[in-house]
Amino acid sequence: MSSLSSSLAIASQSLQAQELEIQVTNNNIANVNTAGYTRETVNLAEAGAIQEGSVSVGEGVDIVGVNSVRDNLLTLRIQQQTSQQSSAQAQVNALTQIESLFPTSGTSLSSSLSSFFTSLSSLSTDPTSTADRQTVLQNAQTVVDQFNSISAGLSGPSSGLDTNVDTDVTQVNQLSSEAASLNVQLLQQQAAGQSTGTITDQLNQVETQLATLTNITVTHTSQGDSIVTGNGTPLVIGSQSYALRTAIGTDGHQQVWDSNGTDITSAISGGDLGGTIEVRDTQIPALQNSLDTLANQFATAFNAAQEQGYDQNGNAGAALFTIPTTVAGSAAGISLATTDPTAIAASSDNLANTSGSNGNVASLLAVQNASLASGSVTTQSANLIYQIGNLTATATAQSTAITQSLTTLNNQQGSLSGVSIDQESANLIQFQQAYQAAAKVISTIQSLFETTINMIS
Repeated sequence: MSSLSSSLAIASQSLQAQELEIQVTNNNIANVNTAGYTRETVNLAEAGAIQEGSVSVGEGVDIVGVNSVRDNLLTLRIQQQTSQQSSAQAQVNALTQIESLFPTSGTSLSSSLSSFFTSLSSLSTDPTSTADRQTVLQNAQTVVDQFNSISAGLSGPSSGLDTNVDTDVTQVNQLSSEAASLNVQLLQQQAAGQSTGTITDQLNQVETQLATLTNITVTHTSQGDSIVTGNGTPLVIGSQSYALRTAIGTDGHQQVWDSNGTDITSAISGGDLGGTIEVRDTQIPALQNSLDTLANQFATAFNAAQEQGYDQNGNAGAALFTIPTTVAGSAAGISLATTDPTAIAASSDNLANTSGSNGNVASLLAVQNASLASGSVTTQSANLIYQIGNLTATATAQSTAITQSLTTLNNQQGSLSGVSIDQESANLIQFQQAYQAAAKVISTIQSLFETTINMIS
């Protein structure tokens, strides 16, 4: 039966509920600028009603708990986009450094090759000119220096990227260990019936940091969050973390191994680690191969043209360039075979010191635009500039586009899970009024109790 006592109990429950609402609202306001904080709300439920004859009478309010307002699907999308953006940016950073090896103006491989052939053209005017022959050799040495320098320049970033791989793996292991520890705390709080909002926020922050390093998949389970890489390699399962390790591979670069001793380097994608490996193992080798191919085909073709003519002493032309026996390493290994200006085979006959003997210069010049296996020297040198420019531009465009998408997703998350001072202030007024009303009910019931006691007395 409804009584003053039951009414007092209902009012007390209401007072407790509004007090908790005010406390949670105050906590939201306090964390308005806290990175990664998720807005909390109090989950209230109508208490079961009692039946008095034909009348159903409410029994007040029950506090179900405190909930964090979050969208797990939105969080997953943010993590995926974060991984892709970090990968693209890692590629931009590395490729921008490499792009300086292929300038579009000033001294470059392309300009050095052009100057070399220009000096050969000048030599055709006076094949007996020692100065002109010396200029050809100087320009040939400049071409060699450019090939050597660019090849060494491509090796430099590879070494730096190896360091990045090692650093990223160390960070992945640290964050995985932290996530496993947070899983333990999460289960402890759940078992104690406590709010898990703070721990979940911390876990989400750790997972987002992991996403900046590599592509991950997060699965929420009864034992906490399970985290695996894009290829399914486990990083965290419940309270257990699984460390990755690095070791020097047969190619001389840092390779990534999982906890079972399997090399997973080629399977890693996304994040700074994935972007770094992509540049190191795919893009730089492709550029190096193009450079080696150009060096090998240019030197081979020019040496062949040399052999068609005769030098200034009437001897059969000999190779002007020395190159490795394989295409690989040609840019690093190319060198000038002679420093003797008379060795340039400008003549098409073997009459020593024949005035105006320039019959073979045309063959030497033809190498510049000859149709070689991978295109002409001019085309290949231009393609190298295009190749690095296109890689950099593509990575930059991807980074920009994904950043914009990520901004949109973060704004969506902010509107859902972030704290609005205006909204929280309005809520505070509402909860304060409800608290005052519940207090007024209690005060009124106490007054009625006193009146009833006085009437009995």
